[in-house]
Amino acid sequence: MSFLDIYGHERQIAILQKTIAQKRVGHAYLFSGINATGKKTLAGEFAKALNCEQADNHHDACGKCSSCQKAQHLSHVDMIFIEADGQFIRINAIREIQERMKFKPLEGRWRTVIIDDADKMNDHAANALLKTLEEPSASNILILISSRPYSLPATIISRCRHMRFNPLTTNAVTRYLVEQKGMGEQKSGLLAGLSGGSIGRALELDQEDITAFRAEIMQLLMNAKKDDPISLLNLASNFGQDKKKIKQGLDIISSCFRDALVFKETRKDEILINSDKFPFINQLAQKLSAEHIIQNISLLARTWETIELNVNKTLTLETMAFKLNY
Repeated sequence: MSFLDIYGHERQIAILQKTIAQKRVGHAYLFSGINATGKKTLAGEFAKALNCEQADNHHDACGKCSSCQKAQHLSHVDMIFIEADGQFIRINAIREIQERMKFKPLEGRWRTVIIDDADKMNDHAANALLKTLEEPSASNILILISSRPYSLPATIISRCRHMRFNPLTTNAVTRYLVEQKGMGEQKSGLLAGLSGGSIGRALELDQEDITAFRAEIMQLLMNAKKDDPISLLNLASNFGQDKKKIKQGLDIISSCFRDALVFKETRKDEILINSDKFPFINQLAQKLSAEHIIQNISLLARTWETIELNVNKTLTLETMAFKLNY
């Protein structure tokens, strides 16, 4: 595997390759963004490229040399991963790497320490890490990975090169599912559209059999009529009380109105998330104005924000069902 095998994040890859080419590698980086988009994978590839025996020629890991092979099998002594022990990353883990960083790398040119979910450091661990960041040692690189960088002390963030990772595009997630998981185009496109730009989320949705739940929600949405209160109550009641399921259902409905707006503006059915439901999407696009479609998408987003506040779920969903434009 190399930078070329990573899906998306072209800008971040270009920046990292440039630092290798110019020999201006920073002593500490913070990779932040939503979960399961490839931050940890890219950190590992960066660490691999830094010690690749052929990297001077192309600024990427060759995947064939001894160093790359060890990194690929997670057996490289100069490539260290730290993660939470239970709820927290504890001070002992930080102290252990501090001791190792006092010495030169054992095999490679660089020792790379990748701290996953760095925001889970307890106060003692964060304070210990800050001392390391304030007094960086040569040939050692720290890469902090976090989906909640706002939980990290500002003093730590200020001492890192902060690289923000946007959610992956729907095309990138779809391509990963097709090429790496052997999924069909239609299913991959659906999962990608509901994933929020996260490969991990798309794979999780596949395991939960989102297809059957989507079919139920879509049918109830197609049956919903303003002058038929029972149809609206049926739509609202199908979400249940589980927050995770509610979020999935709202995302499915939102994707329908998103598709209606896209088709209304572009007339391109090949870029729809729910292309298998084109007759219904076309019906929405014909029936609703762009303003009404946008109002629906906003209403669905506000509904989820309200449910996250732990208010009455049933009442909130019923209110949403009655307020949607159909």
